[in-house]
Amino acid sequence: MSHPDPTPDPAPETAPGAARRPGPLVLAVVVAAVTAVAVWAYVAGSRGVDPAPDAGDPACAPLLAALPTALGDLPREPQGAAGVAVWGEDQVVLRCGAQVLGPTEKACIPVADSAGRSVDWVQDAANERAVRFLTYGRTPAVEVTVRFGDGLTSDQATSQLVDLAAAVEPIPQSRTCV
Repeated sequence: MSHPDPTPDPAPETAPGAARRPGPLVLAVVVAAVTAVAVWAYVAGSRGVDPAPDAGDPACAPLLAALPTALGDLPREPQGAAGVAVWGEDQVVLRCGAQVLGPTEKACIPVADSAGRSVDWVQDAANERAVRFLTYGRTPAVEVTVRFGDGLTSDQATSQLVDLAAAVEPIPQSRTCV
């Protein structure tokens, strides 16, 4: 007499190389994640520029409102990060609320516009692809990164600073270039 085996039949094995279909919950999670990343990329800009540490400083809001809609031929791009402005898909990136620079041996460059508004900038870093400037003696500090390419050369980097002088100059200055 045979007795029925109380253990259920094992699940059929998948043939080697055959893919298992994801369940509806997995598909929903993947679709939600891809959608969230796409929305974040649209709001944050082409490279997702992070805000500076003190981007919430009250002086950053009027600065952003006063920034030009274009720098030369570069249009200003929409950004979602606090204290950030971008022109030309990230060829020029401004971040208000950057780390304030103390005394430094780096070159300090006073840059004035045609109306006589002057801002002192320190060339903080440079390589063959980009240069980064920080305001000197202003709190909050403003950081501007200029990426070279698409017609923008290293020789033209400081000209971008001239067009930003009117917006940056109202931030109180406590020290000047020597």
